[in-house]
Amino acid sequence: MGILLPTLFRKLITACACVCLASMAVAFLGCTPGTAPSFEQGKKIFQNDCLACHGKGGGGVLYRETVLNGKALVTGSPDKVIAIILYGEEGAGSMPGWDKKLSDQEVAAVATYIRQAWSNRAEPVTAEMVAKVRARKAKSSSSGP
Repeated sequence: MGILLPTLFRKLITACACVCLASMAVAFLGCTPGTAPSFEQGKKIFQNDCLACHGKGGGGVLYRETVLNGKALVTGSPDKVIAIILYGEEGAGSMPGWDKKLSDQEVAAVATYIRQAWSNRAEPVTAEMVAKVRARKAKSSSSGP
């Protein structure tokens, strides 16, 4: 019993430390992947508007370069992902822009979803972040040569 008690005590201390570290990570990031308030909304938008090209698991489709799962572009700068969702992208996997169809909150939701779905682990996107990207685009469009 004398050896068993210190072993249990060490296991308890280790478990408590793990819980504390996990709590600190959640506090730092704001939400654990897949739990941001807009995640479910983003999943619905993705299923309705994005699934045909990007695939159910974010792996894209055979004839296009539309992979989202495990892509540094998706998990990197939120501004880049927001801009692509809003204004599209030309190339082998050209994508239409959704700036006229989706609100800031909806863009934030779908961006959060693709940044946290499958194997992706990135911080959520907010409607405020989307509004800033829209404002930068509007400012650069209005300031002619």
